[in-house]
Amino acid sequence: MSRMLTRGVQVRGASAVLHGMHPLRGYPATWHLTPLTSAEHGSPDFLVERADGHIDDPLVWELAEKETVVMDTHEVTELARRVSARQPGA
Repeated sequence: MSRMLTRGVQVRGASAVLHGMHPLRGYPATWHLTPLTSAEHGSPDFLVERADGHIDDPLVWELAEKETVVMDTHEVTELARRVSARQPGA
C-alpha cells in the first residue's frame, strides 16, 4: 500500500537508482529510491520516484515528469524484484 508524503517526514541519505522495464507496461523506466525518516512510523519508508526511460543524467532526471509515492521496505523489495524480472535476457 503506497502512502502520500506528509509533514514531519524528512529525506535521509542519497537515492538509490533502479533501471529496468516498467513491471506492467514493459518499457524502460528509472526509479529513484530515497530512505525517509518519520516520527510517525517505526518501519523505514522510501520515497519512490519513477520516470519513463533509462535516465542517467541528473539534469534530465530533474526535468523529467515523475510519479512519486511512499513505500515501505516490503513494497520497495517487491518493486525491485518485479523490475529485475523484466530485464531483457532475464
